[in-house]
Amino acid sequence: MILLLLIGLSFPQLLDRVVANVNGEPILESELKVARIFYGAVDRRELINMLVEKHLIAQFLRENGMNVPEAYIDQVVKEIAESNGRSLEELYEDLRREGLTPDDLRSFLRVEITATLGLREYLRNRIEVSEIEIELERLRKGEVDYLREIELLIIPASKKEKVLEAVSEKGSDLQEIAKSLGLKTERLRVKRGELVEPLDREVWRTPKGELTVAEDGEHLYLAKVLREVRVFSGRSEEEIREEILRKKIEREREEIVRKLRRERFVEIYG
Repeated sequence: MILLLLIGLSFPQLLDRVVANVNGEPILESELKVARIFYGAVDRRELINMLVEKHLIAQFLRENGMNVPEAYIDQVVKEIAESNGRSLEELYEDLRREGLTPDDLRSFLRVEITATLGLREYLRNRIEVSEIEIELERLRKGEVDYLREIELLIIPASKKEKVLEAVSEKGSDLQEIAKSLGLKTERLRVKRGELVEPLDREVWRTPKGELTVAEDGEHLYLAKVLREVRVFSGRSEEEIREEILRKKIEREREEIVRKLRRERFVEIYG
């Protein structure tokens, strides 16, 4: 994860007072200041509400045994410095000029990482995406076509009597019927609506393995339905799974936050 922290913005010196209380855990002015630099947010109330939400989630995850390793925070701080073309010491000096300390940054990152990556990992281990959900998503987006594979014999209408004799003699063996008429069968994969209307109607209502007959005045059609085939287009199964998972995680996250706001003590001092 690459986090960009824009250092060098000028803010007035502020006392490190408590701006909010989340279930007994204070949110300090210094954390608000780091968050303003980190998010680039302007509205103070919006920023405080965002931090309250992050603290609620982080508390919930810590209670469920999830903590961010200090080594990971070290790595993120290093990435922040590198992404801004600074050494660690230069980054810390930038912070000090803003009235902040390395611990202020680490404290903010600990909550931020827990409430984002930590929550995502927590929910990924608890949310499943079924094959039915993937199939429904494909159908909803028009990313699946149903085809029928058929064996087809097209016979001139003038040979109708001979066809009836051949069917009576050979049964449903289309190859033998074709041979007795001196004709050849074709094997086709067709979508609904691609055949002439009488044949299309019969093909799509005939069970797999059975023979069907249709005619249109010029030709007589004998068709055997061999199998039904699904053809996928667009996104891969993994891409669809990830999209469904992302939406489920977001819904679950919103539900967790609503529940925590109802159950936990939160005070905002402004």
